[in-house]
Amino acid sequence: MSLSIIATIQAQPEHQETVREALSAMLAPTRAEIGCMQYDLHVDQADPNRLVMIERWHDDAALDAHIASPHMAQLKAVIGDKTAGIDIQRLTHLG
Repeated sequence: MSLSIIATIQAQPEHQETVREALSAMLAPTRAEIGCMQYDLHVDQADPNRLVMIERWHDDAALDAHIASPHMAQLKAVIGDKTAGIDIQRLTHLG
């Protein structure tokens, strides 16, 4: 069974655009990774500072490789102090 991730990133209001741009920059390189089945960025209609990444991975190994990727390290460096919190839900896809 595949793995789904819902990552909710709460940008600090004064850094919302920087966080959004950094997350957008992740789309192309992540979608090119082996094992990435879905990697889509959304914004909450009620709170533009709340960004949600919906991901689907072939397996844990594919997700682990993504987490260890250079573009993920770059993302962490850029947004690390510009968020008010990040929540990661790791789900097993059933159907």
